[in-house]
Amino acid sequence: MVKNEALNLILNNLLMRDLGEAIMATDNFLAVHPHQVNTDRLFAIRTDYQLMTDYWRRGFKDPQLPHLYDTLLKRMYVLYANIANAYTIRHTPLLMSIYNRAYMSARDWSPQNIREELESFVSEVAMLELEPPHTAEPKRQELYERHYHLTTELFGYILTSGIWTDGFASAMEEMLLSPTIDSGDQQLLVSGVMLAAINCFDIAKFRLLVHLYQKATDEEVRQRALIGWAFALQAEIGQCLYDEEKTLVDQLLEDDACCQELVELQKQLIYCTDAERDNATIQNEIMPDLMKQPGLRITRNGIEEEEEDDLNDILHPDEAEANLERMEASFQKMVDMQKQGSDIYFGGFSQMKRFPFFNEPTNWFIPFDFNHPSLATVSEKFKNSRFLHSILRSAPFCNSDKYSFALAFEQVVNRIPPNYVEMIEKGEAALYEFATEEKTTPAYIRRMCLQDLYRFFRLFKDRQAFRNIFAREDRGYLILSKKTFRQTHVEAYFNEVTAFMLKKSRRWEAGEMLNNYGPHRRDFPYYMMSAYLGREPKANYAQALALQPDSERALAGYARTLFNEGAYQEALDTYDKLLVQQPEKKSYLLNKAVCLTNLKRYDEAERVLFRLNYEVEDDANVNRVLAWTLTSNGKYEQAEKLYKQLLSDEKPSTDDLLNYGFCLWFSGHVDESADCFHRYLLESGESKEFIIENELELIREKGITEPEIQMMLYIL
Repeated sequence: MVKNEALNLILNNLLMRDLGEAIMATDNFLAVHPHQVNTDRLFAIRTDYQLMTDYWRRGFKDPQLPHLYDTLLKRMYVLYANIANAYTIRHTPLLMSIYNRAYMSARDWSPQNIREELESFVSEVAMLELEPPHTAEPKRQELYERHYHLTTELFGYILTSGIWTDGFASAMEEMLLSPTIDSGDQQLLVSGVMLAAINCFDIAKFRLLVHLYQKATDEEVRQRALIGWAFALQAEIGQCLYDEEKTLVDQLLEDDACCQELVELQKQLIYCTDAERDNATIQNEIMPDLMKQPGLRITRNGIEEEEEDDLNDILHPDEAEANLERMEASFQKMVDMQKQGSDIYFGGFSQMKRFPFFNEPTNWFIPFDFNHPSLATVSEKFKNSRFLHSILRSAPFCNSDKYSFALAFEQVVNRIPPNYVEMIEKGEAALYEFATEEKTTPAYIRRMCLQDLYRFFRLFKDRQAFRNIFAREDRGYLILSKKTFRQTHVEAYFNEVTAFMLKKSRRWEAGEMLNNYGPHRRDFPYYMMSAYLGREPKANYAQALALQPDSERALAGYARTLFNEGAYQEALDTYDKLLVQQPEKKSYLLNKAVCLTNLKRYDEAERVLFRLNYEVEDDANVNRVLAWTLTSNGKYEQAEKLYKQLLSDEKPSTDDLLNYGFCLWFSGHVDESADCFHRYLLESGESKEFIIENELELIREKGITEPEIQMMLYIL
């Protein structure tokens, strides 16, 4: 997207509802970028604004003034949006070429003519069925070639169009709902409307997408419309200029089914943005296991072991079965990822998006069709290939990946041995079950659309021409964090969505969701998730406990927060409450002992720790806390025995080295203490000043003077 400070100034003034400043900023822009039509429209707006201002200044009270002001603001936004759209097109080579192709053609882009041409295509396809094969095929190729050029230019016309009139939008809506138009054409055009509305908000396009979602009987069209209006939402513009946006959304969300689909959509978008991470998991964790298993092959019956007369089978009879189990487990892990919603094919197919086919934006959104002109050679050469047709029919690939597969298929076949070609021709390899999910469900259809979108915004060579809704700084993929959804019925699902994001380790996104909660939605899960994210944890845990005083999770989090803040007495009191609920829980007892130690109540801490030491012998964590408590209590010999035991491990903890150093220092073994500190510094990378600062109060309490501290620092 092209950015221009002068255009941004106009928009900012509009968002502040400052019509006078917006007019002045537009006048300044047109002085540098003159355009007669825009100048005339600005003059008309300025004239009406001046008349309204003069009337007001003469003391007349017009009850219609607020309405008139809103109307002028909307007219001003339409002018701004058309100017900004034209500026972006002129300064973006891709959009300029698309614009020229669409607008410089001799086509009539009126809705009536568009509809007639699209309906004519459906009729001509039907008529081809009556033709004999030898004459029908060349006519079919010519028909689809001509139709492809029409839809490509129409897609470009929509993509580069300015703000639509209500009449034009209504006519397009009627066409996109008509059963006389091919579903593939409708899906493509809905995607064009979505991209145009994403790049530049247009209430008419937004309304069209909402109505398509409400009225379409074709689920493919309906799901594209859902994705379209969700991405096209512009909360700031709607809030400041178009109340209709909020009204339309509120009406949609009165239906619980819509709320559930939005929640599913938000989750699917998180899966989409995890595509690179999932690909890394597959490449680094799953594929190595699959590749290193010898003597195994995938057939129509699943994973099978090849028969080999191998000495290893005699010497290690169980190894082959173990290898097979490991491979099946790895393969199942990938299948499970796919079933859960992960985009497991992104990594592989991302390498297949370099065909010239994908230089055309239309091709990223057109539903897969073997009649696509770019597949003419492949379709003719492999029209009887069971393998290719079965893969493209049954595999859970999005449309752009199907095109990638079909385009790459011919190149691959030309490079493999003849016996494999024969197997492919017979369709042997096509019978593996790729997915069991019902491909007509809304969730599946929506996932495929999103995967196409994600590939477009990540891999299309001219993607910078579009506002990237998947970019973190744009936050477009965080649909439910938009203010439009605050205080609506979908807010009831916010906890579910935020918890899902936390489960997927998307902490930043979860925080953005929490920012969108209305005050009345701040319940126990809200405060717990806020505290978990480190957002004023003490206050949020306290709020959670006010709602559920006996919640173990809230008490544990509150105690941990108090401890981290050094409020040891309050933390101790909280751990005592936890121990009423779970009197034998080791972690609570250990934390209680640490609190007691920090409060210098050493004898009480020792009683707790000796009991734990008796119940769980040689537990390193118990011994570690006990050793430090004994050290703090001046019982150095007992502590030294425990530290020697702890440091006997192959890789001892650096904290044990540090604490043992203090134990030796306090007991008068200075050189041995310095050796421990030195080892600690080498292994931890900390500074020697850290050693002193960390326990300065205890060091002084043990009678170690300032000169002794300085000498210890010197020898370190």
